[in-house]
Amino acid sequence: MLPYFEIFGRVVPMYGVCFVIGMGLAVLTAWLLARRFKEVPQIDVTCSAVYTGIGAVVGAKLLFIIVNLPLIIDGSLTILQAFQGGFVFYGGLIGGVIGLFIYVKHYKLNAFKFFELYATIVPLGHSIGRVGCFFGGCCYGIEYDGPLSVTYDMTIGNTPVGIPLFPVQLVEAALLLCLFFAVLFLYIKKRHLGIQVLTYGFAYCLLRFSLEFLRGDKERGDLLGMSTSQFISLAFAAVLVAIIIIRVKKAKKQISE
Repeated sequence: MLPYFEIFGRVVPMYGVCFVIGMGLAVLTAWLLARRFKEVPQIDVTCSAVYTGIGAVVGAKLLFIIVNLPLIIDGSLTILQAFQGGFVFYGGLIGGVIGLFIYVKHYKLNAFKFFELYATIVPLGHSIGRVGCFFGGCCYGIEYDGPLSVTYDMTIGNTPVGIPLFPVQLVEAALLLCLFFAVLFLYIKKRHLGIQVLTYGFAYCLLRFSLEFLRGDKERGDLLGMSTSQFISLAFAAVLVAIIIIRVKKAKKQISE
């Protein structure tokens, strides 16, 4: 593995490089889509990305600390180590949504258009970020001594060294890339208002809930045999179902009137 590489005398982690590349490509894609369809001003894509990015980083770090509270309380993990440690995607997603909502509300913009655009590009950035997780060794898979297994000889985090593992990070990266192309197709075709958000939401909840069974990192939390992310996946799916029910009732009411 190559968790670090050297450039101009500085040691740079591949995790951080993939994170930056993922965010950069996602924003660039959003910018190009905004220029092509003119539903969201390009300047607002750039500015809203700052709000969204800040919210995502804060949310991802906060959820990481919350998930690891038992370790912090028993002294296995210090506060400093927690702040220097990793991130939790769902925390980043929630924080990013809050940051984006703050931006669109402050400038009185069409929130639906922005959420449709971001639902389209998030899987792309997330996919590349998961490749970074693979290089860094975080979010690692269960013990697996079969085809395509990976064995780390050094890592950034607490990944088992010298033990064959399932490459769950790369599997998630590949599935997220497929999801990106699917949602991008829906965005380009403009099927129905909000279909991109619902498609991304349901697909990722299902994907993440399933892949958690192949994860081996215990730091992500465990309750009643399920991880923190699995509970959040179920909660997100329930919210999306509620949104669909509300929209259907509203549409029926408008038709009857």
